[in-house]
Amino acid sequence: MRTISADISDILAHYQTQVNERLEAFFDKKIKEASRISNYTQEVAVNAKEYTLRGGKRLRPIFCIYGYKCLSDNNLEAIIEASISLELMQSYLLIHDDIMDEDELRRGKPTFHIVCKAMCERHFGTNKALEFGENIAIVVGDLLEAYGEELLVNSQFKSEYVKKAVAKYAEIIKNVGYGQILDIIAERKGRITEDEILTIHKLKTASYTIEGPLHIGALLAGAREGDLQVLSNYGVPLGLAFQIQDDILGLFGSEEKTGKPVGSDIREGKKTLLILHALERCKGEEKEILLKALGSQHVTTEEIDTIRDIVRKTGSFDYSKKLVREMTDKAVQAIKDSDFRSEAKDFLINIADFIGKREY
Repeated sequence: MRTISADISDILAHYQTQVNERLEAFFDKKIKEASRISNYTQEVAVNAKEYTLRGGKRLRPIFCIYGYKCLSDNNLEAIIEASISLELMQSYLLIHDDIMDEDELRRGKPTFHIVCKAMCERHFGTNKALEFGENIAIVVGDLLEAYGEELLVNSQFKSEYVKKAVAKYAEIIKNVGYGQILDIIAERKGRITEDEILTIHKLKTASYTIEGPLHIGALLAGAREGDLQVLSNYGVPLGLAFQIQDDILGLFGSEEKTGKPVGSDIREGKKTLLILHALERCKGEEKEILLKALGSQHVTTEEIDTIRDIVRKTGSFDYSKKLVREMTDKAVQAIKDSDFRSEAKDFLINIADFIGKREY
């Protein structure tokens, strides 16, 4: 007997292939366009293609497709094509995020600004190569955001639907921007509350990982306000569960599966829910260990193991896991009671469980 997880994996694999094929074709057009300007712009476009296609779950395009499927089963080729705009947005945000976090690995390979640093060293030498890499990466992020809008504007749907979808695309980017501002300020302040963490997760993760993509797909199918509200009632708690699970994997997952160094949140000094909860419940030497490790680039594997033990002992791990379950249940209940098409409902119910238990 097949498990729900196996069925979800099959659906994800099917759409990942579809999305990747369209991304490849889209980038090939952009590389050709860039080649008419200069060899350098062509090389950068080739790097943007590699970066976007090197991995990723393609969850955002898939949520966009199923947001559409909640209301319609027509014109599926067009919605798959439109959905890749979310993957271009994702690359744009990751490139900028990696610069701000000073990360050097993304999906197991060099981050985009490090790729561009190497490009500088090849062509122009090592002087200010990192600055060059960061500058080019910032511009490429902007380009990818423009590519996403262009793709959506040219999608084959009623113009009134497209207009609403593009407005939603801009709203997602605005929300992520507000969330990022709060995140940067929280790091500088050095203190944050659980409510503030959840607000940042809602703006930065839920809005552009699940709720926003669902909305864009639904809007292209002619969704009304009531439909969008149901999708928000599902997408926001599931987006929060997704991010909390991400934070858990950041400390307890494996680099092989996540594509990022384990403990990178610790090195960046991020007070995730896991760490905040642990800090509030430990004292003495354990608290000193946590505070000393936060923001240190020299944290060892042994120290990460000690931090894991503290997080478990304080009940922080169990607390975060409980929140993931509660929010996942809330999302499932919201979609279960809806009158959306059954194929889409079944998928959204099953993917919620999958997200809460994922290991990558």
